[in-house]
Amino acid sequence: MRTARILIVVIGLLLPYAARLPHGLDWAQQYAGDGLGATLLLGVFNALAWGALLAVSFFYRRPVSLLAPALAGFGFLAWAHGSLNLAGDAQSAIALVFIPLYALVPILVGAVVGALIDRRLRAG
Repeated sequence: MRTARILIVVIGLLLPYAARLPHGLDWAQQYAGDGLGATLLLGVFNALAWGALLAVSFFYRRPVSLLAPALAGFGFLAWAHGSLNLAGDAQSAIALVFIPLYALVPILVGAVVGALIDRRLRAG
């Protein structure tokens, strides 16, 4: 379980940047180009999402149970960060605050599915 938790943290830290790479280096530079302050701010807000996944992991006994909340949460985050064009609108940067908050919903749904998987594996 320890390895799964470390993977959650590493993926959570790198995902916003990796999700932007398919659109080119210019899109990835939108997140990393404003210096250390912007990078830290993005990291703090995204810590809400991967921190929730980390918290959920303490309710499970088997690492496979983490797949449902991780796929749901990281999938939503990848889609949202990959489709956000910061250069398109001056107010689009506000979405950086709300993306991790909205990711809590699929994480919660995935956590329930993960709990059912974990319970099934304990009984079987």
